[in-house]
Amino acid sequence: MTETYKGIIIAVNTPDRKNIDAEINELISLAGSIGVEISGVHVQNRSTMDRRAYVGSGFLNEVAEQYADDELGYIIVNDEITASQNRSIEAVMDTRIIDRTQVILDIFSLRAHSKAGQLQVELAQLQYLVPRLRGQGINLSRLGAGIGTRGPGETKLETDRRHINQRIKEIRKQLKVIESHRERYREKRNRNQVVKVSLIGYTNAGKSSLFNTMAQSNTLEEDALFATLDPKTRRLVLPSGFECVVSDTVGFIQNLPTTLIESFKSTLEEAADSDFLIHVIDNSSEDLQTHYDTVKDLTGQLDMKEIPSLIFFNKTDIDDTRHYTPPEAHEYVHKDMESQHILGLLETFMKKHMESYKAEIPLSEPQKLYDLKRHTIVDKEILDEEAEVYRLEGHEPDGAWSKRIMERNEE
Repeated sequence: MTETYKGIIIAVNTPDRKNIDAEINELISLAGSIGVEISGVHVQNRSTMDRRAYVGSGFLNEVAEQYADDELGYIIVNDEITASQNRSIEAVMDTRIIDRTQVILDIFSLRAHSKAGQLQVELAQLQYLVPRLRGQGINLSRLGAGIGTRGPGETKLETDRRHINQRIKEIRKQLKVIESHRERYREKRNRNQVVKVSLIGYTNAGKSSLFNTMAQSNTLEEDALFATLDPKTRRLVLPSGFECVVSDTVGFIQNLPTTLIESFKSTLEEAADSDFLIHVIDNSSEDLQTHYDTVKDLTGQLDMKEIPSLIFFNKTDIDDTRHYTPPEAHEYVHKDMESQHILGLLETFMKKHMESYKAEIPLSEPQKLYDLKRHTIVDKEILDEEAEVYRLEGHEPDGAWSKRIMERNEE
């Protein structure tokens, strides 16, 4: 069980912030996920962040006076800060300082279970720490152990820059090997014309709940931020018999540091390689628009905007009178996660983005009928006993799959 610490949040609200309250509420949830109970929030309105101490010295001294008699385990800064800013705040507050990036890294270290996930977390941790070393020979012990450094990177705290850079090279080499395995899997899937659906959405939106309902799987399902870090893929059979695969992915979050996006690129590319996306939204969230915008921005960065996307609203049972309408002309459904029609909704959505076909299959070749039902969506099947054929109408992913089935079986 995670040990609980007492902490406070310090933040700067600049004019370019979209919603500082939403950011703070999210950081409180993030902090809770790693065992830090937030007892106070202190926001300074400024035109820009202070280059020396993130917030103004007067503001920082006032905050320090408020907690002079309290035992604070951590002060969490709402933005990623430099090593010098960390030291400046630490000199006044005299307690452990961690920033938003370290909090996210710590959650990642707790949630990553596969070899690839653990390597990606360690890489992100080391990339975060390297620029915070003031010079050759200065070790990482100044940054301390515990939250923000535990997990795969914990054993690296007493090594110097040269060793860290060497370890980064080793990790990248190992990740390339893992990525080559994934690439071979993708190529095999593409050769077999297997349609892939990926669940995307803001962290804790309910993607894993939907995944489990669709795939009758036991993927980790809990009310926790970043509960899923390692991509899970399962086979789906839609009502018509059409077979595809569905993947659960890591949740998106606003202000995700570039380091983390790069480190988890191979994981996110699993979704970028999809034929269809299901964008899951927590209908009960107070920050629906922010969550929606964050996911759309990141899918744009990953060149995923052109992939057909179905928006699925989760937790509508909490308040079924609340109906958020996406600002763009997307297809969306308001259904709770217990709905038995999810696969039918997905199939209907897929057909709108597939090509129609007609085929005749001799009764003497039942394997063709079986293959068409597996690899295309068969809408109509008529048995013509006089002509001794099945007459089929349906939809197929790429407009040639039915023809390939017919030709392959005739050879």
